[in-house]
Amino acid sequence: MGQGSNSSTLRQYNERVVISAVRKMAVASKPDLARNIGLTLQSLTRIVDALEEKGLLEKSGRRTVGIGQPSNLYQIKADGLFSIGIKLGRQNIEYVLSDFAGKIIEKTLHRYKEPTPEQLVTLLHSRVEQLLMKLAPVQRERFVGVGIAMPWFLGNWEAQGEMAPEIAQQWVNIDFAKLLEQKLPYRIFFENDCSAAAAAELYFGELKALNNFLYIYIDTFVGGGLVLNGSLEKGIHSNAANLATLPVPPSKLDSQRHTGNWDTLVNRASIATLLKHLRYHQVNIDNIADLAEVIDDNRGLVHDWMQDCAEGIVFCIMSCVSFLDLETVVIDAQLPPYLLIELISMIKRRLAAIPTANLFIPSVQKGSLGEDAIAIGGAILPLYSHFAPDRTVLLKGGVPDRLQQK
Repeated sequence: MGQGSNSSTLRQYNERVVISAVRKMAVASKPDLARNIGLTLQSLTRIVDALEEKGLLEKSGRRTVGIGQPSNLYQIKADGLFSIGIKLGRQNIEYVLSDFAGKIIEKTLHRYKEPTPEQLVTLLHSRVEQLLMKLAPVQRERFVGVGIAMPWFLGNWEAQGEMAPEIAQQWVNIDFAKLLEQKLPYRIFFENDCSAAAAAELYFGELKALNNFLYIYIDTFVGGGLVLNGSLEKGIHSNAANLATLPVPPSKLDSQRHTGNWDTLVNRASIATLLKHLRYHQVNIDNIADLAEVIDDNRGLVHDWMQDCAEGIVFCIMSCVSFLDLETVVIDAQLPPYLLIELISMIKRRLAAIPTANLFIPSVQKGSLGEDAIAIGGAILPLYSHFAPDRTVLLKGGVPDRLQQK
């Protein structure tokens, strides 16, 4: 790599750091940013001026401190870039059209069951084109791509009862990323769903002040993300904080027939387990979106699952703090907000009852993005591709090997 390449890489890196800092601070002056990042004011000024010229930062007022010239304040320019984020879930697809500030311009949801790869690609292509029609021609010129946040190992859905064997085999045999890239004429970026959700909370959520947290997302299954020192830590396989497989004591629910001494967190803290528990008691719904129709007559069953889920998550948190020093655990879910608030209260009460000698137990907070967290995380991927000299999956184009599963 020549000197020119090194200079370009450093510039990209510094631009990404400045963009991230402005996001966290909402508005900031050049001296603020220089102190926060650790660059000289001269170097920082060049970077901010370049980002303003590119239409990615804009002035948002002036501030006077003491004697001297007032300082310009800068913020993210919302219409600087646009992207589409897609949550590719086990029961639905969520699409969001986002601006550079993280505001959702348009959102759409499509529910499905047991899709084949070809069906899914056709659907993705159609919905992406529909969303892009919401942008004016000048905005289309600043559209930078599609980010897909999805669970790895799609072919394993069969083992969880989520997919028929013949359809699961299609997922195992096909290069889904290549198939999608052939169909969509835009840059495509991939990331693990819960890692993307953790990044969304870090960059676009209301908890921007946090720099060290474990992120737990309760969806059809359960997953996680890990943020340390203000950066998403993904591991060498982009699968860090894969909480679904964490060993926990067996569930106490009568709908769970596990006879061993240990189970995994996915069988205690997942919406699939909640739906299974309801069906075991003849309450037949297939999607968490239908819970509102049955919850009034079945609050006891839901409460039983929540207690079991809370105990599993507490065991997970205590396992993690044995080797991670965390400020906070952030929990979000594809649950109605009032149930998530109650679940977090259960977790807090159980943590408070644990002896704290020789332990630093993190606080627990509710995530701020809810059911949109994963899709917003997808939307981040193309936006940050402009400032990504590192070779991590989150911040680069390309296809993780795990999508091919051969």
